[in-house]
Order: sequence, then C-alpha cells, then structure tokens
Amino acid sequence: MPSKRTFLSLILTALALVVAGCGSDSDDSTGGDEESGAPATQPSPGKGNAPASGANAPAPSGDAVRAEKVSIVEFAYDPDPVVIEEGGKVIWVNRDSAPHTATADDGSFDTGTIATDKLKSESFKQPGTYTYFCEIHPDMHGTVEVVASS
Repeated sequence: MPSKRTFLSLILTALALVVAGCGSDSDDSTGGDEESGAPATQPSPGKGNAPASGANAPAPSGDAVRAEKVSIVEFAYDPDPVVIEEGGKVIWVNRDSAPHTATADDGSFDTGTIATDKLKSESFKQPGTYTYFCEIHPDMHGTVEVVASS
C-alpha cells in the first residue's frame, strides 16, 4: 500500500495538471484578467477569445498547432516565427531577468508587461501574419502566422 506521502504527492500532481489545463487569455500564473477584453478596432485581423483545445497538438488541418508556447530568453522570442491554426493561441513565457511585452505592430493585441517567470496568452481568430515587438525593448521582434483551418 502506498504511503501517505506518495498518495499526497500523486493528488497534488493531478491537481497541478488539472489547473495547468485551464487556460485563458490572461496572466495564467495568477489567474487574473489583465486585458481589456475589448476587440481590436483595426481593419487588420485582431485577437479573438476562442478557447484553445488540445494545446500543442497538431491542428485538424495538420499544417499548424492549436497552441504554441514562445519563450522569452536572452531578449529574444523563441521560437520565431510560430504557426498556429485560426482560433489558436500563443502563450508567451518570460524566462528572462527583465520584463517584456508582446505587442502587435498594428495594435491588434498587447500582452501588457510580462514579469520574469510569468506568462500571458493571446488567441487569434483570423488567418494572417501578425508581427509584434517588445514595447520595453523595441529591438525584439517576432511573428505569428495564423493559417486557415480546413
């Protein structure tokens, strides 16, 4: 029979997996909603609020994934570019010692400041190419390619 410590460890691990699977377009490290939630008013495709299911699993089209994680390390976005399916999500995780943002060049999305070891996410409803940068460190650039679902 497993010890109480082993049993407790299994329960905590299962709980952590359940909590980690509950994603949103907010700072997932605190569960708060720091975004305005207002839709983009730009004529270009903007962010959406579609939930990501099957994170990092291939999209039904096979061309992209539903969710992609981008690490911010050594003042760079990695990987860059990322390709996701429309309705998918990009999750930025700051692994740097400085705060960063992921801000669309056209203003269609903005993660706000991402502190060290925190994460933010954005969903993308419309196919297109979204270029972004860090407002704090304007030399940092990245690209999100959103492909149409089949």
